[in-house]
Amino acid sequence: MASFKMKYPSIAHFGHKVSHAKNRTNRAFRRNLHTVTVMVEGKKQRMRVPTKVLRLMKKAGVTTHWQKPEAKD
Repeated sequence: MASFKMKYPSIAHFGHKVSHAKNRTNRAFRRNLHTVTVMVEGKKQRMRVPTKVLRLMKKAGVTTHWQKPEAKD
């Protein structure tokens, strides 16, 4: 399998919730986390990762969540 290093920000982004009357209150933009199964040192391990990292894991072939279809000869 291809090597893969997980790099994503550990804190969420902050901003404002804006009402119809344009009142602004603080809010946090949290990451969209998904549970995936990953092979780590020969053992299956469940992890919660953001969707952006999940896409990178799928491309690298690290996760068992989705496998690329085999090319036909």
